[in-house]
Amino acid sequence: MQWQWNRSFVLASVTLVVAAWTMPSAVAEPALVPRAVVAADAAPEAMAGLYSELRGGEKAISIPGAAWLQLQFSDVQLGPNGTLTITSAAGDSQSFSQAELDAWGGLTAIFNGSELRVALTPSPDATEPVVARVADIIIGLPPVQQGAAEPAPQPLINLLGGNIDRFIPKEVRRPATQENSSIETICGATDDRVAANNPRIGRIMPAGCTGWLIDGGRLLTAGHCTGRTMQTVEFNVPASLANGVTVSPPVRDQYRVIARSVVTQNTGVGNDWAIFAALPNSETGLLPAAAQGATFQLSNTENPANVRITGFGLDGPPPNLGAGGQHDATNQTQQTHVGALSGNTGGANSGKLQYSTDTQGGNSGSPVIVEGGNVAIGIHTNGGCTTTSGTNTGTSFRNQALWMAIGNGM
Repeated sequence: MQWQWNRSFVLASVTLVVAAWTMPSAVAEPALVPRAVVAADAAPEAMAGLYSELRGGEKAISIPGAAWLQLQFSDVQLGPNGTLTITSAAGDSQSFSQAELDAWGGLTAIFNGSELRVALTPSPDATEPVVARVADIIIGLPPVQQGAAEPAPQPLINLLGGNIDRFIPKEVRRPATQENSSIETICGATDDRVAANNPRIGRIMPAGCTGWLIDGGRLLTAGHCTGRTMQTVEFNVPASLANGVTVSPPVRDQYRVIARSVVTQNTGVGNDWAIFAALPNSETGLLPAAAQGATFQLSNTENPANVRITGFGLDGPPPNLGAGGQHDATNQTQQTHVGALSGNTGGANSGKLQYSTDTQGGNSGSPVIVEGGNVAIGIHTNGGCTTTSGTNTGTSFRNQALWMAIGNGM
């Protein structure tokens, strides 16, 4: 079946859905990326100058102690051929026309480091001034431990007036008891995940989930990963910092999710899925499937003995392995493990996979792959493994509603 997505982007704020399961055998597995969002109308006095209107020329934005930066623009008027360019201290750059910035909803890519330069360039024949204003500065923070951010660098604390908590979105500040961040879902006594580099699989930011490419160029993830934090998909993700702070790939490997493209269900284990599309990359003009050069094939008939799960789970040293404890450079980077498949059932609006494959928070949305190839049989959604028992679970493509929504059997 030929699918055509409406590529016109309407900035939508969709209610964040994070499943909070009451049974320990079904813990949803996102891993929201810690950040502070400082809006112009709430910024401390020391930052006030960073939000002043820019009318041509350049502006420097420096946030001492920030792990990474992202900007949300408003009131941008570039005219027919004007450009807005954001450049990091390392030289990574993103340029927008008016139409491209509107498509991205005024949001930039994520830039590593604490300094950016914003340049506003009018068309040579412009008759009206070009204008841009920064509405929000989004600041990358250290990872979350037990529901609270690790101590931020003192320069950042000082800049934010000594109170970072008031700038941290409430979903990041959620107590660990309401999220899986303190619950490990490793099957057995050891974490057997190893580093991977599957080009079909990306990291959804700042939701802290996994998304992956299927034939036709669309992407799949877990339904509980959708919402206002499902903004960008990153491919070719590098190692994190030694303390687990995420490091983003260059702008050329970041793609804006088309909010209105999302088709999703999230009513529990076995019916937790989402299908979506992304815009072409702002620098290369390529869609993610073309840039990555590979997609997964799907099957609702295969029932293998073993399945592989590859995704961007939390990680760190024992005993917590990143789940509510310390983090390390493997945190929320691509890792993989193979385990036994013990269940694959289906129905009109349900299809449940069960397996003893190691995962952690951040693996939500990962492909459940037939070992030895690039055929996926479902979407990983929930943790349930312990050191002694249990299984992790996902949504099988034997869920007939999901299978039809993808476009199969029609």
